[in-house]
Amino acid sequence: MNELRITRSRDIELYIGEEQLFGVTDFVAKTACESYPIREYLSGEAFEIVNGRISAEIRLSVLSLFRYEIIGENGFTLSAVDGEIVYSYEGCTVTGQERSIKEGKNVVDVFTITAKSMRRQVRENAG
Repeated sequence: MNELRITRSRDIELYIGEEQLFGVTDFVAKTACESYPIREYLSGEAFEIVNGRISAEIRLSVLSLFRYEIIGENGFTLSAVDGEIVYSYEGCTVTGQERSIKEGKNVVDVFTITAKSMRRQVRENAG
């Protein structure tokens, strides 16, 4: 399992589709990869492990001024851009939402998002 955690970084850009997100206070994405052992006939030991589907669970904390319409659809793509590297979470669906209201603090909404797949790629001609 891999984890990508972003907390208050000005160098990271977050997008849903083509729209850049503002008001994000915390971003955590955990990916899990299903793997399948390959065995020879009549052998108990696996001689190879093949990686299968990669799924991700994302926790996105946003301020109350966040535009909620952009995550209303099922199957959206959430991208995190870190310099030349782009992490794209595809087939996203919001599976949970909670609101945190504390005295003297900003109102924060926390979304739990499930993604069907994750791609990591390097942008060409970045910068």
